[in-house]
Amino acid sequence: MSAPSKEDVDACFDLFDAGGSGSLEGKSVIGKAYRALGYAPSEEELAELLGGSDSIDLETFKKLSSDLGTPQVEEVLEAFSVFDQNGNGYISLKELSHLMGSLGEGLSKEHLEAMAATSEPDDEGQVNIRHFVSKLLAA
Repeated sequence: MSAPSKEDVDACFDLFDAGGSGSLEGKSVIGKAYRALGYAPSEEELAELLGGSDSIDLETFKKLSSDLGTPQVEEVLEAFSVFDQNGNGYISLKELSHLMGSLGEGLSKEHLEAMAATSEPDDEGQVNIRHFVSKLLAA
């Protein structure tokens, strides 16, 4: 995934700037704005980026968006390896769907269906984690 353009960042800020106040108010709104740009900061990362603040202006939003990045393949593989119970590089589609639907903010039914299609499980319903991660990060 490439970094969002300056225009995309500006448009996203405007979209989430309720009432045109010139700032984004609340960690939830700020997190949603960054996710709309394709970033996936955890609550801890977001709190660290905001340094205790609960609102940011456009310039801060731009600066912080450059500090966020797309996770590297090895980081995502490491995260999924926790769920690779057999240590063979595979996870069942059923388990993957459950995890993605229940961890963090969870995925909607539509997103889970798209994820299932993207994961390309084998005949036994097993998903090759390395293949799945490479497809996710290529999107």
